[in-house]
Amino acid sequence: MKAVITHRTMLDRHKLIKTRVSKGSGSISFAYVADSPLGTVSVIDTKVNQLIANIQANGLLTQAILSPNGQYGYILGAFPGRMTVIDTKDHSVIAQVLVGDVFFLAIPTTPMMITHDGHWIYVANQSSGNVTVIDTRDYRVVANVQVDNSPVTIAITPDDQFAYVVSGPMGSASSVNVIETKTNQVISTIGIGMLAIAIRISPDGRHAYIFNRGSNNVSVIEIKKNRVIATVQVGDAPRFLEITANGQYVYVTNTSENTVSVIETKTNQVIATVEVGSGPFTLRITADDRYVYVANDEGTVSVIETNTNQVISTVEVGTNPYDLRITADDRYVYVLNRGVNTISVIETKTNQVIATVDVGFAPTGIAITP
Repeated sequence: MKAVITHRTMLDRHKLIKTRVSKGSGSISFAYVADSPLGTVSVIDTKVNQLIANIQANGLLTQAILSPNGQYGYILGAFPGRMTVIDTKDHSVIAQVLVGDVFFLAIPTTPMMITHDGHWIYVANQSSGNVTVIDTRDYRVVANVQVDNSPVTIAITPDDQFAYVVSGPMGSASSVNVIETKTNQVISTIGIGMLAIAIRISPDGRHAYIFNRGSNNVSVIEIKKNRVIATVQVGDAPRFLEITANGQYVYVTNTSENTVSVIETKTNQVIATVEVGSGPFTLRITADDRYVYVANDEGTVSVIETNTNQVISTVEVGTNPYDLRITADDRYVYVLNRGVNTISVIETKTNQVIATVDVGFAPTGIAITP
């Protein structure tokens, strides 16, 4: 399977990699917003918070990620399964790569992940039951790895040696297939709880945390031995989780209970349960680990101070906030309001909305360049 290269030859692309100057503190940053049904990507200049471009990507868009250096954006779409590659220098589409049968879950997941060295992209194809591996140097599909039914989300270890693929078929127990990236072979399969949706790996690469929506718990996997070492009970209908940058805590949204569970990774025990707004959906943690921003379906964002695990602010945003991202400098939070097709920009210093940007219909994913 070959990529369809548009706008620029691969030789030109490699010249850009060699000549492009690294972004500094005075550089321009952009937010790329995947507008789901329209198959378009809205580009926002984050300096002025204005829409500056719309890029055609095609398909039902599900996720947006960036290369580690921020030079390329990768947009995943379903029907057909396709990855669109965007050059962030001029917002042009430089390649489109056909993958397997990607499925849109209407829940923020990570079916597409890039290795930390930026060389490989792994895409979970839920409907076709495999994982497509793409070489970012020439956008060539190098492998399609068969895994358990309904792979929905992927995480890659910090050393790039393994990809952990969560499969969560409806009505049955979920599993994790471990792919060795050197060979692109499955080397282990680990049973976990029911209806697993999200996975995160600790910064030290020692443990993986997966929430099981159907079991109301979090499975903890020891990476070295690929075995479950703990199952932590959380609230009703967990929807999302993140690990602090220091690896000490895991925060889990519990949608039906309107709470966030805080797990201490040293003991794998819940040490706090924080009441937030109605229908907590996703959350993100600032890079300095001081604050957690929780998007609530009621149209608010709860701000949790991690030192006390108390809500210190509630910010009104748009209808049905679906996901959010924090800028690399921790100064701003960008909230996708799926119900009203806007992005709310929150200034973290004041926890006030300082801008609202109109984007395409039903935004589902966002990635912000450094």
